[in-house]
Amino acid sequence: MNRSAAVPLVSVIVPNYNHAPFLPERFASIRNQTFQDYELIVLDDASSDESLSVIRTELADFPHQLIINEQNSGSPCSQWLKGIQKARGTYIWIAESDDSCSPIFLASMVDLIQKGASLCYCRSRPIDADGETINDITYWPDQNDPRQWKSSFTMQSIDFCQRYLVNANVIPNASAVVFLRKTSLNCLSIATTLRSYLFVGDWIFWMHYLISANNAISYSATEASWFRHHADTTRTNTATREKQIRHVDEYNRSVTYLTKQTLLEHQLRWRKRVFAKGWDWILADYMHRLKPTLHQVLTADGLSGPLANLLFIRLLLSKDLRIACFPKLHRRKKRYIEQWNTSQAKLAQALKRLFA
Repeated sequence: MNRSAAVPLVSVIVPNYNHAPFLPERFASIRNQTFQDYELIVLDDASSDESLSVIRTELADFPHQLIINEQNSGSPCSQWLKGIQKARGTYIWIAESDDSCSPIFLASMVDLIQKGASLCYCRSRPIDADGETINDITYWPDQNDPRQWKSSFTMQSIDFCQRYLVNANVIPNASAVVFLRKTSLNCLSIATTLRSYLFVGDWIFWMHYLISANNAISYSATEASWFRHHADTTRTNTATREKQIRHVDEYNRSVTYLTKQTLLEHQLRWRKRVFAKGWDWILADYMHRLKPTLHQVLTADGLSGPLANLLFIRLLLSKDLRIACFPKLHRRKKRYIEQWNTSQAKLAQALKRLFA
């Protein structure tokens, strides 16, 4: 389908911050799409590298709208919302500036969403800074369910939220998603919340979007999107202690936000959370990022809300979580750990009777 000068079917939004080395490939992947009925909106978030020069060079002969921030917004979702407000298309594709994709990505996603879903996405292939496939990186949703994302599926959005999204962001790559602009405007109602996130705002965005849509979500197991891993991504550039603390704080706020969603009430009841491992990955990440002392662990220092309440009980109940949090202890104190696990099994049975 040819790109139209009138109202396009798709609005392609490219939010960029300091990704000059990857922009030529990103724009080439967009221009080479077999589906061409789209408009291109590029947003630069006050980049300090050569991004603006690259954008103007690469798109000199290609219709586009360029929006430049004088100051950095400090929030990826802030740029998403700005692009959505500027968009005219029926569908939105947020093509992150450091990612890439197959030439058939947009055609396949438009075909899928036109079958009735309010959001569709595909499996992502991990690539490195040079565009080479990385074979030893696990697709994040597979860690939550090793079978669900191996095959294509369509599911009611509320069921998807209740079964999966409440536990983790299983839509891990915005570049792999196409969704409805009209429904996404509902996310403007939580704009202040979204703009306060640097690391995990997309999790809240997808949750709010899908609850608002209350329709269907479709997933394709074809790796038509390519998710780049490199040293300067927001998710990996968290070297300072301050950023590590902020990352954990955003987990706290995200979980607190989720617990307030009435449609998820059953999945978030205390009894269910005590025996579910859904948020154990956050607790393990908390240990990895903040490296708390034993006293800080016992007082859940750095955690708040439901995560703080769960930490000690989940450590008691989950051998896998204990291994993730205290790997050296498990290697050095095997005999004592075996005794602990025996006691823990008895404790688990007692707690189950208590919460039954």
